[in-house]
This record gives sequence, C-alpha cells and structure tokens, in this order.
Amino acid sequence: MESVVGNASEEDGSQGDHPVVIVAPPVSPAEAARLAAQHDNQASRLLVSESRGQHAAGKCAWDLVAMVGFSADRRSAVAWIIAEAIMKFRCGKSRAFPCWRAAALSENAVSNDDRELVLSFVTSVFGRPDAVEPGDTKAKEGKSNHLEGFVAEWLWHLIMKEQRAAHRERRYLSEPSYSVTEQGEDGFAVYAPPGANVSLFFRLWEIKKHNTENSVVTATVQRASDQLKTRGLQYLAKLTSAHRQTDGDLGGLFAELGDLWINADPRAGAGVGVATNTVAPPATCFSPLETTLDQFANAGQLEGLLCVIENFTEFADEVRRMVWSAL
Repeated sequence: MESVVGNASEEDGSQGDHPVVIVAPPVSPAEAARLAAQHDNQASRLLVSESRGQHAAGKCAWDLVAMVGFSADRRSAVAWIIAEAIMKFRCGKSRAFPCWRAAALSENAVSNDDRELVLSFVTSVFGRPDAVEPGDTKAKEGKSNHLEGFVAEWLWHLIMKEQRAAHRERRYLSEPSYSVTEQGEDGFAVYAPPGANVSLFFRLWEIKKHNTENSVVTATVQRASDQLKTRGLQYLAKLTSAHRQTDGDLGGLFAELGDLWINADPRAGAGVGVATNTVAPPATCFSPLETTLDQFANAGQLEGLLCVIENFTEFADEVRRMVWSAL
C-alpha cells in the first residue's frame, strides 16, 4: 500500500552547483476539475489512508488520511472538490452556484451583474479578492482568519460522506456550519448496524486544525476532547431542538441524544478530527480522547480522524484560490 506519510520525492533542475528553481504555473480550475472527475469527484480517492489505533474497549480507533508529496495538480484537484462542495452548499438553489462554476471552469470572471450576488455567498468566509493585501498574514476586512479551520471541517465532512464500511450504514451526516464562528457541533453522524430492526447510534465530533510547530498534535486532540467533555451535552441539546420535527427512528434518536450521552449508552459516542501539517504523527495521538471521555468504554465508541496535509496553510489558500477564480 502507498505510504501515507512517506517522504516526498521531488526532482529539480540543476546546472553545476547552482540549482535551477522551476516555478510551475498554477493549476487552473478546469484542469483540477478534470482530474477530480477521473476520481469520481471524491476527495478520498485522491488521498491515501490507513487505519490505526485499536477497535477495542476504551480505545480510539482512528484513520490516518494524508496528502504528502503530492503533485501540484493532485493537490489542486482535492482543493477543487472542496471548493465546489462549499459553494454548492453555500449558494443553495440560487443561480449563484451555476454562475460561479461556469465562470471558474471557463477561466472568465462572472459578469458585473452577477459578481455581487456570488460575492454575497463568498465574502463571510473567503473574503473579497480585492480586499486582501499581498503578503498580509493578519485578518483584514474581507479576509477570514478562520479559513484553515473551515477547510478542515469540510475535508472531514467529505471524507465521512464518502466513507463506506461493512459494519455500519450511515443514516445522517450534518453539514458544516455556514458561519465559521457559529457555536455548536462541528460534526455529527448517525449510523445503523447491518440488518433489520436495529437501533440507530451516533457520534459527536469536534474538529480542529493544528498548524503550529510549537505544540504536538496530541495537545490539539486534548483541547478537542476537553471541549467535547464540557460542551458536548449542549451541542446535543441544540441538535435535539433543531430536529424536533424529524419523524421516525431518526427523530426518536434526536429526542434521546442527551440521555444517551449522559448515560454513556452504547449508542452514543464521540470523535475528534484534526487537520495538520505534521507529517509524522505520534502513534498515540488520540490517547487524550481515551482518557478524557473514558466513560465511553465500549469498543468503537471513540473515533479519530487525522488528516496530514503537507503545507496545510498553502492548501487552504489553494481552496480559496479556486473559489476566487470566478471573481
């Protein structure tokens, strides 16, 4: 199997003792979309992954998903898939999405008449292209300082949406928040085990970005675990209210979320997702989840997802470039 966190191998031109730096032109949205289509527009088919941890009592089974040593076009294809999914979600059924997509793929900006409409769905997260000063690393008007966290949530969402497992069938998956600062759960999934007349179960997720060299991934997992411990019940209360008109088995589960969580019922569980540029994660990076939420002691109640994205900040900027390409 392809190594998830193997070293990147790059070839560069050289002349004598003086290396020649070759800067490739940015991959266009159309080129990125073509490569994405060759992989059924699924981010998980472009990434590499492997299962880690233990599916055992009191342990966190987790997946390691990586984009390390990838070519520029492969990275851009993943960025396009995320950008397109974000815009489709944010624009809803308005004409903004087809306007944006057609302009991005044709490498022509949307018309002046359509620009403000499209920008109304873009600005709160990605900002306006004309409002950012080159090289400025601080948040300015029209520039979100939550971009990486937003991209991390969407990467988690797409991976979970594309995930297929023999031991469970997904019945519900929450979408990321429209606003990056909105209070509430980062991710929530409902499953049913194989077979008929089975009880639904859920996983409440906290998703974080980790892009600092001053701390280890485990510290970020600890922060996420602490947040689930202190706020998890409040997040579930909000979900119960939001789905108060949901009927059937799914509606019944939403009504019971708080009780199931408080009692650490086998149908409840938690997960932590982290997006990081730390290429060599520790084997025990999800141990804080096991100790902080140790009431979930049954096998499978704790889950983790670690996305190792080389140059994660640059990748988040690439997602934004895809979004801005139509403006």
